[in-house]
Amino acid sequence: MSFSIEEVNGRKLLREFINLPFELYSNDPNWVPPVKYFQRELFNRKKHPFHEHGEVTVFLARNGEGGVVGRIVSIVNHAHNDYHNERTGFFGFLEAAKDEELFSLLLSAAEEKLRTAGMDKARGPMNFSTNEECGLMVRGFDSPPLIMMTYNPPWYADMIEGTGYRKLKDLYAYYLDSAVSDYSRISRVAGLVRKRANAVIRDISVKHIHKEVPIIMDIYNECWEDNWGFVPMTQLEIDMMADELRMTMIPQLAPIVEIDGEPVAFAVAIPDANQAFKRAGGSLFKAVIALKVPLFRTSINQVRVLLLGVRKAFRGRGLEALLIDRIIESSKKRGMGRGELSWILEDNEPMRRILEKTFHADQYRTYRIYQKNI
Repeated sequence: MSFSIEEVNGRKLLREFINLPFELYSNDPNWVPPVKYFQRELFNRKKHPFHEHGEVTVFLARNGEGGVVGRIVSIVNHAHNDYHNERTGFFGFLEAAKDEELFSLLLSAAEEKLRTAGMDKARGPMNFSTNEECGLMVRGFDSPPLIMMTYNPPWYADMIEGTGYRKLKDLYAYYLDSAVSDYSRISRVAGLVRKRANAVIRDISVKHIHKEVPIIMDIYNECWEDNWGFVPMTQLEIDMMADELRMTMIPQLAPIVEIDGEPVAFAVAIPDANQAFKRAGGSLFKAVIALKVPLFRTSINQVRVLLLGVRKAFRGRGLEALLIDRIIESSKKRGMGRGELSWILEDNEPMRRILEKTFHADQYRTYRIYQKNI
């Protein structure tokens, strides 16, 4: 079958780009429709802060009859390359019908754009960076993804690998369920840690979120600065994160640990809004109703722990147990006593050891980052 590739310019083509997954996944019960408004905002060069340091080119693929059958985005993230002293380009937002030629054409289009920009490697999928959604799901296809985690058919991996991409890094997702496992021992450990470390644990202030987020981001930057794929956030990106967190955050699910008045550790968990988005079918109006309006509100029964960090000087004191215990207890009180901790780098042995040995968490999903020399 013959296919053609075109760059997306203008609202009409962007609408086709956003609508394609709704067609491809129409019969997949585990796919969660993204809110179309938020998808459009991602590609608004005047509003989304990523475009201040990133060059984004959007592609569509059509079949011989003119129908849209694939899409991809090429990304030059100057903030990443400056921080890591690399010339790495990225691809993301890849969706396509099951056809080897189609996948090859889409990835080739992105690679050519990256080569022209002086990049020597292509890496992905990233939507747009490690600070947003990233990774191809390669394990754990039996249930819908949690908020801000990707989803794709199992055969995407074969299609990508068939064009020469190889695994670079795996990202793990862990699952905890307080109804199945007994975490009373963790509560006792957390109590001991609180006394021995002279630690005070408090809830984040949503009212003062723009003051709180810089505090947790300062800890985050210290914790992640040496990690693979880390990219420091700009001030505008931090501000946007604060605004986004304020929409869904429950203070008791975002604890901050202080020792002698100094913030030294934090965690952020958010309700799994995907359970509401699934009902909304891509509509912002329906998503707001499902999340906020009492009579129509979706009953959300799980959370995602998306950030957890302890300053280097305070590691080895059990503060991770203190944070996770607080989130488990607060979640249980709200009928959300289960959820996901994601994502964790495959070679982050200290955190994996805590989750697997101490909390007996189930490493139930794997997301893969690929790379290819171009």
